[in-house]
Amino acid sequence: MIGSLVLAFASCKKSPDTIGNNLISDDNYIGIFKTDTVEVVCHSYRDSVNTTNVSTALLGAMKDPVFGHSEAGFYTQFRFSVAGQNFGANPVLDSLVLQLYISGYSGDTTTLQTVHAYVLDDTLSSSATYYNHSIVATGAVDHANGFQFRPHPRTKVHVFGTDTVGQPIIRIPLSQELGQYLMGLDTTVYSRPDLFKENFHGLYVTCSQVMETGAICSVNLTSNSFTMLQLYYHDASTPEKPMRYNYYVTSSDLFFNHFDHDYTQGDPDFVSQLLEGQQNLGQEKIYLQTMGGVRTYVLFPNLEHWTDTLENCHLVVNEAKLVLPVADQGLDSLYSLPTNYILLGFKADSTTYLLPDYYEGSGFFDGTLDKNTKCINFRITEFMQSVLLKKNENYGLSLGINGASYNAQRMIINGPNAPQGEKMRLEVTYSLVNE
Repeated sequence: MIGSLVLAFASCKKSPDTIGNNLISDDNYIGIFKTDTVEVVCHSYRDSVNTTNVSTALLGAMKDPVFGHSEAGFYTQFRFSVAGQNFGANPVLDSLVLQLYISGYSGDTTTLQTVHAYVLDDTLSSSATYYNHSIVATGAVDHANGFQFRPHPRTKVHVFGTDTVGQPIIRIPLSQELGQYLMGLDTTVYSRPDLFKENFHGLYVTCSQVMETGAICSVNLTSNSFTMLQLYYHDASTPEKPMRYNYYVTSSDLFFNHFDHDYTQGDPDFVSQLLEGQQNLGQEKIYLQTMGGVRTYVLFPNLEHWTDTLENCHLVVNEAKLVLPVADQGLDSLYSLPTNYILLGFKADSTTYLLPDYYEGSGFFDGTLDKNTKCINFRITEFMQSVLLKKNENYGLSLGINGASYNAQRMIINGPNAPQGEKMRLEVTYSLVNE
């Protein structure tokens, strides 16, 4: 690569119409050059994400032939619907139901799911940050009693007695014990949301591991028209007059997603790279998974040395494009390919930052899946130039799927030494300019 830069001095010509021409005058151009042989080193690693009050809760379990087992659940507070609630002198509980609005899904919704619901032992803290691996203590009783269901994300009308729901939902019957507890709380507890949360800390809702395929549903917790905890009851003197009292989750309440991954049952190459430390396998194939699952480290190890042998000239990066070709996903069409991706820079302390190219807008930076070429492209022109000018250190990049805290998605990408198909590469167009 350095050799090609030295030879370029003998190749002066008028500048073509290309990105970056406005940076220097025509008289200073020596040539326009292209390369796609920049060394790229990459490997996948386990991720961790903040899931506090994300836009969507996830619920379900999947068995993926490449990524192994994943289970998704959520912890959440509730608040009462009407202050000062009084259930009457002789209330009789009919049932307690947790109704969840399905706003999307990933996977095979014909697989039978087993759901569990546990009461939190303590209230969630507004000063805490909750991650995908965070755990809050709960009681031992499963108030869903291992209820089984198959999600019906395309069924938009449900009728239950006199109730009609016009969106896809999951209805989970909860225990009489929990219903009696809620109905027996003193009226003063229903006077303020904070008092209610001190007496009912909330629920942890999750699903058991499945033995085949499975699905994870997106749940809109704060859609108070469809997601709610419903307590059905009547007065002993008037059994013919059933009543219902609702509990909601709002944006003022705390909730977070919790994910469990068992990668040991995944594809052998995936297991070797992620769990057994064989990072060299990333040169052939890399992996991405949301839900605090998997990201990929990408490094251009020789980038800062590009200009070491140049004398009396500057190297100007006209365009640097990271090309990420989609690999064989190892499964059928049950799982749609993610369309949006994120690329961050690493600092010396392993924290991340937004690349300067990000601020040029999505039209420039890109990060979307091109369905025609089956490639994901990122323009990192400004990042590369800043490294060459010693304005930015080259500690590598972090690649992931956008929405990792609230989406259930995965992707496999060909590495720079992929044995089949297109290879990951950095395509660079540059100019050598006299000082």
